[in-house]
Amino acid sequence: MNKINEKSIKFKMLFKNGGDNMKWKIVISWLLVFLWMGAIFWLSGMDSTESGSKSKGAISKVIEGSVDVSNKLGITDKHPSDEKIESVTKVLNSPLRKCMHASVYLVLAILVANALLIGKTKLKYALIFSFLISFLYACSDEIHQLFVPGRSGELFDVFIDTCGASLGIIIFYLFYRLYLKKKRQSA
Repeated sequence: MNKINEKSIKFKMLFKNGGDNMKWKIVISWLLVFLWMGAIFWLSGMDSTESGSKSKGAISKVIEGSVDVSNKLGITDKHPSDEKIESVTKVLNSPLRKCMHASVYLVLAILVANALLIGKTKLKYALIFSFLISFLYACSDEIHQLFVPGRSGELFDVFIDTCGASLGIIIFYLFYRLYLKKKRQSA
């Protein structure tokens, strides 16, 4: 056999059912956790000007796109002035940024709970550790922001992050229970 064929056979064997498959699932699930944490760290490392302009730019694009769609559907027939769009963007910026804080940690908590569960941690402990890991990472994220120009560490952001993580844990728990119920019914 040539080397390429041997490698593809070895690669396929890794993903067959068995111990190696479980090891790969564990590795991949933790890799996703650490990649997500890296993304959070990277986003938190943006200075306030860059971070603010990106979020305001995204909000403006959504507003303008929404207006275009409503015009095409006949709901509205005008395009608001740039000043009005900027005014609405300013109003929406802070609440939407806080929603993003919560959403990012919602995903983190789900990824951590999943990785722990795949690693054979009992559900109860997977949920508890997921909460603790998400909370501690939120704390470390706010400490990190103390060293970023124009940013500050906010206790309120830790609270919002932790609320997002809690919601993620609840969602994970509900979907896991649904998964177990369907699994029992099909057995």
